[in-house]
Amino acid sequence: MDLVATAAATRDAVDQVRKSGAPFLLECRTYRFRAHSMYDPELYRSRDEVEQWKQRDPIPLFRARMEEDGTLTATEMDALDRDAQDATGRAVAFAEAGEWEPVADLLRDVYAGAPPCA
Repeated sequence: MDLVATAAATRDAVDQVRKSGAPFLLECRTYRFRAHSMYDPELYRSRDEVEQWKQRDPIPLFRARMEEDGTLTATEMDALDRDAQDATGRAVAFAEAGEWEPVADLLRDVYAGAPPCA
């Protein structure tokens, strides 16, 4: 839930893999603020729990950190937010305008080697 710590851990992992050639597992734990789906009543956690975790939301915390250290101004951050919203809107529009994949192709490239058993 800390962007700076995650970036540092990722750099360290990449360095180690490049030096050793061995695989590396980087576990990143995060908290899901929303329900699994619109049908999930979220009976397994309280609203207070979710609100407490929202205080650790990495996006506003990183934004505040960048504003405090002078990396970006609030105006620059707002412009970045607008750019991200615009890019997301364009991506959603592109996806929604696309054609559905034929049902016959749904398993294409899912299995390697022998076809799945019927």
